[in-house]
Amino acid sequence: MKEKTVQICIRISENEKKKLQRNAKKSGLSLSTYLRKTGLKQKIFPIPDKEFYEIYLDICKIKNDIYRMEIDEIEECLNVVEHNFLIIYNGDDEDGDNKNMGC
Repeated sequence: MKEKTVQICIRISENEKKKLQRNAKKSGLSLSTYLRKTGLKQKIFPIPDKEFYEIYLDICKIKNDIYRMEIDEIEECLNVVEHNFLIIYNGDDEDGDNKNMGC
């Protein structure tokens, strides 16, 4: 890793600083690293929420067990995964219109 010996000072508002810190935290990066990557137009990947990871694990479980499962059991598991995904995607509003998904 290259040694970082040069410092850049900039002035920003308190709100801008909070937003930058929040974005850096979502990506699992320090503020310095986040700003460096942003300024150098490098890709920044947010860390998925714990809930998304749990859905991923559920999908993996279904994939691994699919040949030992009955079709109705598979459908039930997929319905649970779909339900949990939509709760995360749409927030706690479960009115069923799924407008964000184009359905």
